[in-house]
Amino acid sequence: MSAEVTTSVVEVALPDGSVSALTVHRPADPSARPLIVVWPGLGVGASYYRPLVEELAARGFPAVCGELRGQGENTAHPERSQRWGYHDMAAQDYPLTIRAVKQELGLPEDHPTVLFCHSMGGQIATVFLARPEARELGVVAMYGVGSGSPHYPAFTNPTRNRVRYGSLFMRVVSKVLGYWPGTIAGKDIAGYGRQADPHMAEWSRFSWTNKLDKLSGADMDYPEEQKKIVVPILLTRYNNDDDCPIASCEAMAENLPAADVRIEQFEGDLGHNRWARQPVAVVDRLEAFVGEIGV
Repeated sequence: MSAEVTTSVVEVALPDGSVSALTVHRPADPSARPLIVVWPGLGVGASYYRPLVEELAARGFPAVCGELRGQGENTAHPERSQRWGYHDMAAQDYPLTIRAVKQELGLPEDHPTVLFCHSMGGQIATVFLARPEARELGVVAMYGVGSGSPHYPAFTNPTRNRVRYGSLFMRVVSKVLGYWPGTIAGKDIAGYGRQADPHMAEWSRFSWTNKLDKLSGADMDYPEEQKKIVVPILLTRYNNDDDCPIASCEAMAENLPAADVRIEQFEGDLGHNRWARQPVAVVDRLEAFVGEIGV
């Protein structure tokens, strides 16, 4: 890490009583470049993205990796009595995290902000971008790596059948238990860890309909509001990422007809996750993207 970059920990308190302890990376002048907020994939804690956040900060971006509720350093624990879904994270966790980080960095609330999203983090981001808080907080773009729709027709077999029937299985188990347990018969068969029931039910429906509608607790018609999103969005994936083919990115873009959505592919065989540990190429493209949109 550059000697000019310092770190601090900020605790983000969420309405359900849980807390996320996040490491904020501060370059010499955090106001000089947009804030980059990384959002993880399902079942992946923020610590996995540390090389990525360090690379961003070394290039002068103030940067942080948020936590999805119930993952990593967030203290929520999915139970029948502790439940959340896409709406809760988009309406609460994303804006509260961005506000807390900006306060820690001494940045105004509307300081330009780019969402750097992996997998599930990008799905939630498309819900957040439909909300007024995204505009209030100066979110000017979204950059996805391995982030697309789970709509099963977008995949080829065997992944198509795994998503198609696995999503139904996870939905049924979550409904019966009140949460997705992660481990069944001693094995994490999905690789996502323990998850909240509403979130898994909504993800399952998304997998079949390609719509993020009927979200638990929703205070707006999200599919209709998503049609009004106009920020630039760059969706990328690695050539060997079976969990996010080009068609998955295209399916996500279908829900964002007014946005300037571009889809690109990286070569290099870093798959769905490993690019976060070897981040130079994805940060090169992020830096170019920020220049292209003029922030």
